[in-house]
Amino acid sequence: MLEFLRGTLVEKEEGWAIVEVMGLGFKLAIPLSTHYRLPPPGTECRLWTHLHQGDRTLSLFGFATPQERELFTLLLRIPRLGPKTALAVVSHFTLGDLWQAVKEGDLERLKKVPGIGEKTAQRLLVELKSDLPQKAKVTPPSSPWEATLFSALGNLGYTKVEIKKAMEKAGITPEMEEEEMLRRCLKALGGHLG
Repeated sequence: MLEFLRGTLVEKEEGWAIVEVMGLGFKLAIPLSTHYRLPPPGTECRLWTHLHQGDRTLSLFGFATPQERELFTLLLRIPRLGPKTALAVVSHFTLGDLWQAVKEGDLERLKKVPGIGEKTAQRLLVELKSDLPQKAKVTPPSSPWEATLFSALGNLGYTKVEIKKAMEKAGITPEMEEEEMLRRCLKALGGHLG
């Protein structure tokens, strides 16, 4: 029904953003990964959307990439897992990272997400074991510095394909400092922090 919004970013805070589209202001709940990728207020942006119908309310959620939205909707299919918890998971995991945690049965990593305790973490492991393998093809990076880049940029919501292209465009070499690699990749991706 509502695939995405493209308009001017009016305001953003951790957890939400307001986008003006043809004179209408839409307030969307967003994960941290999207917050870090949004441009400064006053700039045009596009957010992939999910309209969620609760018991008495409609809530609009926005995501920087279709992959973030896909992970969010996948999490919503889990019984008794609400949109607030699903958004927290998307804030802390990329699709690939979440699959890695599920594959390894890493309860402790899942429990680091705000709002997820022991029982919810166990439920996530059970429910996602069959769904995630089709959605997340995890190919391990070939070196530690690549792993660092993939992890840092993945947490900001970039896909593995986007990161790989950015590394090539930015001319990343193993001799560079990790901070320099990250800065160059973000510039190549057109990313905005803060």
